[in-house]
Amino acid sequence: MVLRNEILNDYSVYCDQKLKSEFGQYSDVNNDPIYLYQRYKCRIIEERQRRVNTPSNLVIPDAHKRAYDNIVSDIENGNPLRKYQSRNLKNLNYDDDMLSHWGVQHLHLGEFIESDGFINRTGKLLFVYFTNESANIIGFFGHGVWCDLDLIEIMHANWPQELSVYKKYSDASKLTTDEYQALRSINGNANITVQDGTEYLCPGMGVTGNGAPVNAILNSDKVILNFNQEYELIVENIDKVLAADPEGRSSDTVTIGVELDQNSKEFVYIVKETSFRFTLAT
Repeated sequence: MVLRNEILNDYSVYCDQKLKSEFGQYSDVNNDPIYLYQRYKCRIIEERQRRVNTPSNLVIPDAHKRAYDNIVSDIENGNPLRKYQSRNLKNLNYDDDMLSHWGVQHLHLGEFIESDGFINRTGKLLFVYFTNESANIIGFFGHGVWCDLDLIEIMHANWPQELSVYKKYSDASKLTTDEYQALRSINGNANITVQDGTEYLCPGMGVTGNGAPVNAILNSDKVILNFNQEYELIVENIDKVLAADPEGRSSDTVTIGVELDQNSKEFVYIVKETSFRFTLAT
């Protein structure tokens, strides 16, 4: 029996199609679609229901109360949040520095959707730290406070458990907002030391030399490693895989690929010669 592995090629095609659906024809000869798609995914907020947490001293401006309530409702119900985000999402090579360094998203507080699908822009922004389960409302800020240490202080004071994984002990000096701005301008990463002396790594994991988020590389490597490990598992159990085909189909050549199941929205493996689709037991 001849075994062929086309899993990563199929996933690369999937990523290419997702990028084209978002940006149209794009040109980036220096990066593969898997990396580019993971870089894009670093900027978007996954649609899922989350609980909303607020700091004890949050003040909601009257002018933005309705917009704030709309955002909270969309978060709690798992509705798309893209419309509240920056229009720069339409740019394939856009990187949000505050998000890449500190993991903080900024949402606009408009109340009507404009022709391009984004909420009308507002002077004030809502800053939020998202996890898979929660949306931690940091507060309302103006544009240009992307390095304001109050953002981390608020997170540290209200949700230290969300930052605990980033704790570091290196006696790093406490930097100023201006120093963080200078470092970001040259794509430099720096730990964060808050007022009580607690030190954290960048909650957003920082950037690489070209300004792209480190998470784009980490997530790409994770996806590739996972697919390669699962292919090895398939090879080790190929007889069981083929025997599981309810139609008993067989072939002298077995090409393993992957595709997205439109019903479950999960990836499934496929024996291309017989169209047998299967998943691996967890």
